[in-house]
Amino acid sequence: MRTIEWPGDAARVVAELRALAPPPGAVREAVTGIVADVRVRGDAAVREWTARLDGVELGAAYAVSGAALERALAGAPARLRAALELAAANIRAYHEREAPRPWRATLAQGQVVGQEIEPVAAAGLYVPGGRADYPSSVLMTALPAQVAGVGRLVVCSPPRDDGSVAPGVAAACALLGVDHVYPVGGAQAVAAMALGTDVVPRCDVVAGPGNAYVTEAKRQLVGEVGIDGLAGPSEVLIVATAGADPEWLAADLLAQAEHGAGAMACLADVGGTLEGPVREAVERLGDELGLGHEQLVAVVCPDLDAALELCAVFAPEHLELHLDEAAAVVPRVRNAGAVFVGPATATAFADYAAGSNHVLPTGGAARFGQGLSVAHFQRRVAVLGLDDAAAAALADAVVTIAGEEGLRAHARSAALRAARPGEQP
Repeated sequence: MRTIEWPGDAARVVAELRALAPPPGAVREAVTGIVADVRVRGDAAVREWTARLDGVELGAAYAVSGAALERALAGAPARLRAALELAAANIRAYHEREAPRPWRATLAQGQVVGQEIEPVAAAGLYVPGGRADYPSSVLMTALPAQVAGVGRLVVCSPPRDDGSVAPGVAAACALLGVDHVYPVGGAQAVAAMALGTDVVPRCDVVAGPGNAYVTEAKRQLVGEVGIDGLAGPSEVLIVATAGADPEWLAADLLAQAEHGAGAMACLADVGGTLEGPVREAVERLGDELGLGHEQLVAVVCPDLDAALELCAVFAPEHLELHLDEAAAVVPRVRNAGAVFVGPATATAFADYAAGSNHVLPTGGAARFGQGLSVAHFQRRVAVLGLDDAAAAALADAVVTIAGEEGLRAHARSAALRAARPGEQP
């Protein structure tokens, strides 16, 4: 665990923190080749790249059967199923409250304006897997899409040796009624969902977390398909003052490090009293759990203002506030993917079961991005209605502006609506 003394400049601290992340791998050229191959050869390319990269031979019809999904759910331990059901209920409730709504309003000249909300027809959901098992990512991606009203959900997740997906992933899909599931990972999975193959349906949106190859494939295909964002390694910033529990802080920092390569965890030690006790707790707990702590950093901040300045520039994916009056500080937070209010609110709760979504902007993207939401799976359609009186009231302004822009047909189109019968506009 490293320590950085506050230099009086948040940008310098953030530059040091970002330098800890590994440099981008040489993945662009590889992904370009995979995407181009899937575009031309479809399922043959998907199968070939899966064999080459994952060592798994897929059959011609490689979709996971509904029966296999149901067997996974039936075979899941009762405690796991209950936990998934609880998490699903909370995540669904959260997203139902955030869902955009249609509306109408009448403006000053009598025109009726508004919006309709339409779901996309098909959403592709990338769920990490392979040797690991991430049923939580099924819940986090499928539930907002279901709340949005998406008709077809397509899940791609890396294969096990037998051509199946991880059992927890399969069980979660069955629990939510998702029956288009494919044992495909990496760039070939994103390309298959974005472009469509004979086996994998073409999707309008591709969402979900993944490795550098998944992210690069989304980057290359955006425009042909909608995406939720370009996620990088996971990160947390914990702002804490004297009196915070070093054991809790150490556990939360190491939980972030557990995400693997490039994951970053930073403690903003307000007042400088926590760095020593937290370092000791990190080393002790890290040894117990078999976790390294090379990507953990403590920044000694002179006061809360400095810590919040660090947050604004860093724009962390997760921000934990271990403060006595944490709720009062939330309005002062400018950039964060999600804010966890108070010492009891560990990021781990949101990763699994509390209700908010764990697919969040990383790498500073919280300055302009936001977490996965219902809106990522919907289209907002503008609606406008004018009667004769509203057209007449607006026509002069439209004619004037169109004339300034030299668009004479636009001006005529509006003027015709304002002319009385028999008059020339």
